[in-house]
Amino acid sequence: MTREGGLLAGDIGATNIRLSYFGEEAGRLVQGWSSQYRVADVPGIREALERFLLEAMEAGEFRPVAAAAFGCAGTIRDGRLVSSQLPWGVDAATIAGALGLGSVQLVNDLVANALGIPELAPKDFAVLNDGVEEPDGNAVLISPGTGLGESILVRDGSGFRPIPSEGGNASFAPRNAEEIELLEWLMGEFGHVSCERILSGPGLVNLYRFERSRAREPEPRWLKDRIAELGDVAPAVTEAALSEGDPVCQRTLERYASILGGEAGNLALKGLATGGVFLGGGISPKILPKLRDGSFFAAFCDKGRLGPVLSRMPVKVVLDDRCALLGAARAASSSPR
Repeated sequence: MTREGGLLAGDIGATNIRLSYFGEEAGRLVQGWSSQYRVADVPGIREALERFLLEAMEAGEFRPVAAAAFGCAGTIRDGRLVSSQLPWGVDAATIAGALGLGSVQLVNDLVANALGIPELAPKDFAVLNDGVEEPDGNAVLISPGTGLGESILVRDGSGFRPIPSEGGNASFAPRNAEEIELLEWLMGEFGHVSCERILSGPGLVNLYRFERSRAREPEPRWLKDRIAELGDVAPAVTEAALSEGDPVCQRTLERYASILGGEAGNLALKGLATGGVFLGGGISPKILPKLRDGSFFAAFCDKGRLGPVLSRMPVKVVLDDRCALLGAARAASSSPR
């Protein structure tokens, strides 16, 4: 760890909390003791921190903390997390008190992911389009997971400055007659239909229900059993689609990849992402074979006369699930001590 104390970084999502010590060597982050907890299993962030510190102490890995930062799924206002996805609140002052620090940083999870991208090596990305990266161009990040995060990464010198956003809650824009049908079907259930209603884990389930009702084919018994075994529809549908075990699941994932490509293209145009397009979150690496088969990139470039501009943009999937944690650690390392 650093001479004056180490860094504590957190990635607080809707499902899991990840906490880790970090140090710095020659300007690079070095990860130390780490733990992960399910949000449902802890009554609050303070209790998660107490558990982490106790476990580190018992393992002989306890370190003094000089600075801390946490990437959080939601909006940060006045040092507090505003989120409908967590059962309890997150407050910077509460965390600072628990750690004995004067202050800690809370940043949006997409900001944390964006800050983590420069910390990754080439092996930590899957390239969907080589493109031509413009050294002074902006980039964008779109991250489907429990929710849908979006951020524009403004070029700032040799790096990027991430702009927090709630772009995932912007309205879904259908691109063809079948997607209009999907929009109308979802409007009947939700009223306003955001991109997150489709491009997320719960969104994939919505899309599967639409495709199942549209096909008028009963769900196979083996698929029902697999869903029950996993306790979640989304991974069972993804598994069946990638193994070509069920045509409805295959159509679900095909449409998901296409809609994701269309929305990634929308974001790339808004940010003029000639510096690159990054796909983060937990879902993209799991459906990588589908993202590579052409449906994603065809929809990404399907923007009329701007199609050639998009076709030249580098597009990469972030494979390292520590990206947001690394970004939080970088935010901590940059904070006043």
